[in-house]
Amino acid sequence: MSGYTTAVALATAVAGTAYSVYSTQQAGKQASLNADAQSEQAQNDANAAASASMVQADRIRRIARNQASEANTALAGSGVEVGEGTAVNINEEIIGNAEEDAVLTIFNGQNQKARGSVDASNYKLAGSQARSNANAQSIGTVLSSGARIASGWKASAAGRDMQGQTQELNANPAWVRNS
Repeated sequence: MSGYTTAVALATAVAGTAYSVYSTQQAGKQASLNADAQSEQAQNDANAAASASMVQADRIRRIARNQASEANTALAGSGVEVGEGTAVNINEEIIGNAEEDAVLTIFNGQNQKARGSVDASNYKLAGSQARSNANAQSIGTVLSSGARIASGWKASAAGRDMQGQTQELNANPAWVRNS
């Protein structure tokens, strides 16, 4: 192989390696950015679920207070003493059931938040792993290209071209040269 052909082959190999490394790094960076966005969205969804559960629990308690008030009004209208006996038991049952529902709603919201936080963490980890994989692949590309170029030089020094053909074969007039 002539010096010019060798230089072109070397420059092409270096350019190809550089492009491959750049492409791999960009893909890893984009995967990391996508995972970060998913992580942020999962955390926002988790926080929204917890917040919504608090709002729903407050709504349940407010409705219970209104129901207890309506029950007291109905009992008072029928002549029942509101502050004692059956009226108190009815109010305690309404408020107790509502509080149980409110607490379970909050508990469910906190569970959703915890699951969302785990999802967010997993997305973040996936992004980090994608970036690490891109780095490892880039290093592998550089090493592989270096080995390929070095083996081409060894073959050239031994009288062979990059395809392993001897110079005699390339010098044969019957042989159609590609270079």
